[in-house]
Amino acid sequence: MLMVSFGQLADVLPEPVLLVASDGLVVAANQRARKALGGTGAGRSLFALCSDERAQVAGLLKRSARVRQPTLGTLTLMDGRRHRVEGAVVHPSSDGAPAVVLLRLVHEQAALSAFVELNRALDHLRREIVAQRRASQALDRQREWLRVTLVSIGDAVIATDVEGRVVFMNPVAEQLTGWTEGDAIGRPVAEVFCAVSEATREPVENPTVRVLREGVVVGLANHTVLVTRGGGETPIDDSAAAIRGAGGEVIGAVLVFRAIAERRALERLAEQRLAELVLADRRKNEFLAMLAHELRNPMAAILTATTVLRAHDEDPEAAAYAAAVVERQVRHMARLVDDLLDVARISQGKIGLRAEIVDVSRVLQQAVETSRWLIEAGRHELHLDLAAGLPPVVGDATRLEQVFCNLLNNATKYTPPGGHIWLSARGDGDEVIVRVRDTGVGIPPELLPNVFDVFVQGDQSLHRSRGGLGVGLALVKCLVELHGGSCSCASAGDGQGAEFVVRLPALRGEAAAAGADERELASPGQRLRVAVVDDNHDAADMLAVVLRRWGHDVVVAHDGLEALELVRSYGPDVAVLDIGLPGIDGHELARRLRREPALGGCTLIALSGYGREVDRQRARDAGFDHHLLKPVEPAALVKLLARVTSSGGAAR
Repeated sequence: MLMVSFGQLADVLPEPVLLVASDGLVVAANQRARKALGGTGAGRSLFALCSDERAQVAGLLKRSARVRQPTLGTLTLMDGRRHRVEGAVVHPSSDGAPAVVLLRLVHEQAALSAFVELNRALDHLRREIVAQRRASQALDRQREWLRVTLVSIGDAVIATDVEGRVVFMNPVAEQLTGWTEGDAIGRPVAEVFCAVSEATREPVENPTVRVLREGVVVGLANHTVLVTRGGGETPIDDSAAAIRGAGGEVIGAVLVFRAIAERRALERLAEQRLAELVLADRRKNEFLAMLAHELRNPMAAILTATTVLRAHDEDPEAAAYAAAVVERQVRHMARLVDDLLDVARISQGKIGLRAEIVDVSRVLQQAVETSRWLIEAGRHELHLDLAAGLPPVVGDATRLEQVFCNLLNNATKYTPPGGHIWLSARGDGDEVIVRVRDTGVGIPPELLPNVFDVFVQGDQSLHRSRGGLGVGLALVKCLVELHGGSCSCASAGDGQGAEFVVRLPALRGEAAAAGADERELASPGQRLRVAVVDDNHDAADMLAVVLRRWGHDVVVAHDGLEALELVRSYGPDVAVLDIGLPGIDGHELARRLRREPALGGCTLIALSGYGREVDRQRARDAGFDHHLLKPVEPAALVKLLARVTSSGGAAR
């Protein structure tokens, strides 16, 4: 039975296999062994089949008879071929019978080739394993880089599978949608990313739906709003693209979006600024047309008056009227220029106030006197209601008078002939409240919010007769706010008149009483020695005439070098110097005069057509005590000369 079993099993093996008794007798051999031995081999002695020493063969049989696991050795057959042998016991010795061992013979060259091939295969396998490990590591690194990138970028990212279910969300997407990645994974993306049209509030198609359907890059239309999980809304900008497999097939989609609330706010601001610029440009063009109109009117009156003045000997009364016309029109033009310059200075933060304790009643009365000719020309009836004991305010009396003159002039211009104007003032707690009301044309509701803007007027028609540049009320607002006050306007509409209200902080208690003695109207005072220097002969000579009428001694020069010698020899109390002089200009003339010891008490007054703060500072640096803007207001010059009189010298 053993022989049958061995033959059936061993003949299929590719190597020679022998069954050998431990005493060396070959019991059986498979087909390969019989071929290698040149016969059946059975019944022959292994010692006779091998060329090895008997002890070596016996040692191999002895070792093999003791182990069940193969033991290694070598045998050289009689044909000289050396074989590697694996031997193990298959039937141990018993009852004195020898053990039977199985010997598997592998030709040494074939074994070497197999070993080499095995090593080659193992090396290839090792390289494959290393390559796969590196590929896996590279893939892991790429995945980590992608994950870190998607987590750290400022845009929100949602990735889906081919069915449109969420497989990834970065923290920005979590923040914007209100969904956590754990809650969103596996859900339809349309449930997590829900967008509506900002204009219609209707849902818009989720971009990933079209991406998965058509495989194209898709972005939502502008003005899209993301509805968060909690119901909040965020304006967004987004796009979506397909994720493709190795064969180019769509295996998912990625959605990238960002919040654009700040950008949308900037866009709205830009649109608002553009509208404001368009409006400002329109107002500027209207203003230039009004400016030409306003300047031509007084120039026409002045030109006509000069014709009358040339023939004043024939009709003294007409000459006097013409002179009054010239004065009135020059004052009007000067006021237009002053208003424009004041608005420019205030808008640039370059205007300053000469702060003092101001009697509001006196300022209002002076404003009425200044505007009276315009009120009378319009045949209006002025109603004054100034409460007794009005508290004083801290401010610039000249600027406050300018405020109330502008309000009165505005009421006069926009009230039809024969109308009524009310000017009232009263104290109310910590405020002084001044109201100017009229029965004029009123203010349309659409214009009322912008009535204090620059270059705004109610009547823009070419045949309007009210005049002005549209800067008066803007100047009022700016000056009142510089005094810490406020102004407002009310009107019931067209034809219903208007009321302007000015509120100023009142000065109470001891501070008001302490300043009461400081409020007194300046007067020409005592006789002074005055030098007038101006290269415009008419301007210099006329100013000299006015000063002489006030009782002062006056000398005149028309250039800088002439003035230097004249002032040195004359020794005036006051020198009124034009800045733009030939020879040496007014600044250099002032510096040289200040170096004269004998003129240390002389008050220097600058005359200039430039009234910016930098111009005033330059005059102060040159040594001037005061700076007056052309054309000179006689009242302002009276006040300066009175201060020189009271101080007995320079009023620096």
